[in-house]
Amino acid sequence: MTCRSKTRCMMSQKLIISSRDSDYLAECNLARRVSKQLHVQKYCERLLRQEGDGTVDIVGFRSDTSRCPICDSSLIHCNSCQVASCESHDCRGFSDPPFARCVEHKSEVLCFPCLQGQGSKQELEKCPGCNSWCCAKDISSCTGRPLSIPLMSCINNKFIAPSLITAYAQSARVHPPKRGSCMECKLPGWRSCRNKLCWSHSICPECTSGGLTCMCGEVWACDLCAKHDPSVFIRCPRCRRLFCYSCCYIDDCVLCNSSNLCHDCAEEVSETDDKELEKIPAKLVASCGSCEVKMCDLCQSYLAVSCAVCSSRLCTPCARDAECSCNRVLCDGCVADHGCDLCSQRHRGDGDGS
Repeated sequence: MTCRSKTRCMMSQKLIISSRDSDYLAECNLARRVSKQLHVQKYCERLLRQEGDGTVDIVGFRSDTSRCPICDSSLIHCNSCQVASCESHDCRGFSDPPFARCVEHKSEVLCFPCLQGQGSKQELEKCPGCNSWCCAKDISSCTGRPLSIPLMSCINNKFIAPSLITAYAQSARVHPPKRGSCMECKLPGWRSCRNKLCWSHSICPECTSGGLTCMCGEVWACDLCAKHDPSVFIRCPRCRRLFCYSCCYIDDCVLCNSSNLCHDCAEEVSETDDKELEKIPAKLVASCGSCEVKMCDLCQSYLAVSCAVCSSRLCTPCARDAECSCNRVLCDGCVADHGCDLCSQRHRGDGDGS
């Protein structure tokens, strides 16, 4: 068989498989619609029996099988068995016991028998915070604090070695996954670590002990991320206290992340205090001409880029954003008066938020 014949044969097989998949999906959708219609009929029959008992008053059945014949509210169906119920809690057509329905995703519905038969792989769970039914994927979970993480080597002052993520994944945990609350609730003692690469998105009270908070009180990180990931906190070279990177109590170089002394230590320190320092603090000598972040003397000399007009220093991200087809780099203050048409147009667009 030639290569062309083989290719045609493979394409033919893919078309057959694709056609079979399409037919199967169509049959499933048809079966689901038929099942819904049958359960709507059973729902109406139940209402007719209740009307015979004098418990309900049916104005008249409509051809629209998606509406309740009593109150004209929408009918909802169990996603598993397709049994029908009125969605209005005040209607006599409302199921008893009531359906479980996700408070966020209204199309996720289960009747009580199907809810009990979910098994270990649950689709809906009740939030312990607000007592509402939620999709299982929307319930937070603490995966358990890793038991032992070796000291990680850093690539530089800002980025952690990729092995930390692997170490988190491979470590034994203090407990198996523990369920928390829905996205709208916050259980007492549960916290979220500032580090996006943390071992768990949500952390239970058992695992939050030892966590560290910035001096500003706004940022919290678990003890492992604070210890092993230098991108989470800045540590003052003198007092060794921790500060977040947006904290107003300390400044750091945006390019190398080396820090100056915190404001308290800067007021107290003198030349005789050098022996107390674990490392020499950065000398922040310049601010970016566009975003005004601080730069240390070394980075300002070797890494920063100067505006082509006023010679103000620009940090690397601003210099990258300021590059233009005219082969010049201009700060925000100079681009309006001295930039080419493309530079000026881009500057106006940034100012408009586009």
